[in-house]
Amino acid sequence: MSLHLNGSEVIVEMLVREGIPFAIGIPGHGNLPLVDALRRRRDAIRVIMPRHEQAAVHMADGFFRACGRPLAVYTSIGAGAANTTLGLATAYVDSIPLLLLVGETHTYMRGVGVLQEIERQYWSDLPRSFDPVVKRSWRIDQARQLPRAVSQAFNTMLTGRPGPALLALPMDVQAESVALHALPDPLMRRPHSLPSADQATIRQAAALLASAQRPVIVAGGGVMLSRAEEPLLRLAEHLGAAVVSTMQGKGSFPENHPLYGWHMGSNGTTCGNHLTTQADVLLAVGVRFADKATSSYRPGYAFSIPPSRLIHIDIDPFEIGKNYPADIGLVGDAGAVLRDLLAVLQT
Repeated sequence: MSLHLNGSEVIVEMLVREGIPFAIGIPGHGNLPLVDALRRRRDAIRVIMPRHEQAAVHMADGFFRACGRPLAVYTSIGAGAANTTLGLATAYVDSIPLLLLVGETHTYMRGVGVLQEIERQYWSDLPRSFDPVVKRSWRIDQARQLPRAVSQAFNTMLTGRPGPALLALPMDVQAESVALHALPDPLMRRPHSLPSADQATIRQAAALLASAQRPVIVAGGGVMLSRAEEPLLRLAEHLGAAVVSTMQGKGSFPENHPLYGWHMGSNGTTCGNHLTTQADVLLAVGVRFADKATSSYRPGYAFSIPPSRLIHIDIDPFEIGKNYPADIGLVGDAGAVLRDLLAVLQT
């Protein structure tokens, strides 16, 4: 038995299957089929209309930080889509997943210069302007591409280092009818395990931590993204290690705990900066070592690397060694690596 849906209905049904509770956006001439499809499924997904598209992205960003669930944001063509850029940049830098659905020129009218089309260098060119601030984008040409594209978008958003994804939806594709055998099951399009570092490197890191006299754990936003607060607490208590946090990592460790040392960096505390500059071994978890957290990399202000020895855990291998040399770099999900480290240290 086939499903007969238009492109917009395919998108909305897949959002419902993904458990998306809210779609946030503003109607316009470039997304009316999508708005109609959302209205027809208002029993399963609630629509919120802000005053500005940038605010829509910030709302989705904040919802994920608070609840750990991504949302969908939708806009019309042209100016409405362009208004999301600053919100996307915030989400991209902070590794926050959300799905942006932007209206685009009809496939058969590209290059005509329809209302709000950018076409002087390339036909229907506006989506290229989002390239620096999205993890990946898809330009859809036919409604039958949507089940695969939406599945890939969620997979991209939620795995590895998270981030926003974008689907550019031509107006005719939104309204185009398509017959499908079935819509994909989200669980069949997702990895079922979290990556951790190899055991030999885990053992090296555990040995270095066990030999430390003044170990300090630096908790970053990666702890929050991986929901690794519990293994972080258990590891700190096992080692007796002080814990400091970046501003992105604030809340990842109980602030009333006797091992908590607050923050380091130019906006940090005297206690936090003392701990991180005097540590013999630092364990950085999901940390970018940005300029605010490092006092602009001035030796001895927030960190002294070297002589402090650094163990750096991050899901993104690009971050390891980017700003400070790491004695041991562990690529993997923060929670998975912390659990593996604790298991080795407890044996």
